[in-house]
Amino acid sequence: MRGRRTAEPAEPRMTGEPGAMDSHDAEAREAALHEVRARLEELVTAHRQIVLRERVSAFREMAGELAHDFNDTLSGLLARAQILLTNAQDPLMRRSLRMIEQVVLEGASTVRRLQDFSRLGPARAFEPVDLNQLVSEIAAAVRTRWNERLAPRNISGEVHAETAPLPLVAGDAAELRHVLATLGDNAADAMPDGGTLTFRTSTDGQRVCCHVADTGVGMSVEVRQRIFDPFFTTKGEKGPDFGLAGAYAIVDRHGGEITVESETGKGSTFTVWLPQTTESIQIAPETRVATPPASSARPFATGAQILVIADSEEVREVLRDLLTRHGHAVVARADGDSGLAELGTWRFDLAMVDLSLPGVSGLEVAQQLKLRSPGTTVALMTGYFDRMRPDDVRAKGVDAILKKPFSLDQVQSIVDKAAARERLSSPDPEAEV
Repeated sequence: MRGRRTAEPAEPRMTGEPGAMDSHDAEAREAALHEVRARLEELVTAHRQIVLRERVSAFREMAGELAHDFNDTLSGLLARAQILLTNAQDPLMRRSLRMIEQVVLEGASTVRRLQDFSRLGPARAFEPVDLNQLVSEIAAAVRTRWNERLAPRNISGEVHAETAPLPLVAGDAAELRHVLATLGDNAADAMPDGGTLTFRTSTDGQRVCCHVADTGVGMSVEVRQRIFDPFFTTKGEKGPDFGLAGAYAIVDRHGGEITVESETGKGSTFTVWLPQTTESIQIAPETRVATPPASSARPFATGAQILVIADSEEVREVLRDLLTRHGHAVVARADGDSGLAELGTWRFDLAMVDLSLPGVSGLEVAQQLKLRSPGTTVALMTGYFDRMRPDDVRAKGVDAILKKPFSLDQVQSIVDKAAARERLSSPDPEAEV
């Protein structure tokens, strides 16, 4: 009996040219890899921006804390030097004290730069700003400065301003001008033998931007990762301000961001992105801090009862020494709770309260003081007047601002008014500070 023959498996039918399916699969794999690579690059870029923002935020917080501590120290030094000046007769002693006074005032200027860097909000009301106009102004200024440096070597650099139609942005024109000037000058420094610097504006429909591109030496990955760190520089000598870190802080205060692309030998491009809006943000106008004047040695009013609340022992002691030697009764406390407790024992003509206190804030202490003792004049001691809205300060019961580091004349002005029961209508940093 013959067995049945089993069927052979059918050969697969091929369609198209040989290798077509392999080619199609390879293209699909390549497209998928390209998409994954693009997504990874986006994630890496976003991660770097987050890390950068956190780094700068930490530096700014640290700068604010340092500024507060330095201001307390400088307030004590300035007041003590001026107290000694009121009694010093020897010319050499007076000259030495004047030198100390001047050094303290120079230190106060450095502290103000720390405060500006650490400030989170704008110093004055935002107004509509024409970014293209700023770009044109800065491009011309950078061109002049750069070519003046290159001229002795008979070389020159090209600076172009390529502007596109843009909506106005809400901002501080002076601060944005500083950002563009910093980026332009840094780009010029990266091209010591000349080159091309281009300012280019554009918009993506939601934001406006300005690209600042140079054909200079470029940056390594290590330098690029630290370029926005305070005090970091590749130039040897540090400038008087925070440079690119300061520029980053300004852009951040405007609700924007700043990015950089660079490779060694291929130049750099910084891009400033700002929100596209023409709405003004209402905030306290900027307070221009006048240099504290030297003591004029006019007589103090006497006989006032004064409460001093400050966490700094130096500030408490120097105010106690100054005020008691002029016939005032002074109670000094280190925190708000212990200061408020004194209201049950004393009736104060003046309360001098530090804004930064442990536990209850100086503004809350001021409010409690005014509620419990409406006749007491309340003076707030702070180095950060420009961070507070005048309406908010008044609502908390503050009658005057004593800006750190304070001089004898500033303290005297507030004490005289309090002793005479002259109610201060509003915080006036120009008159009181």
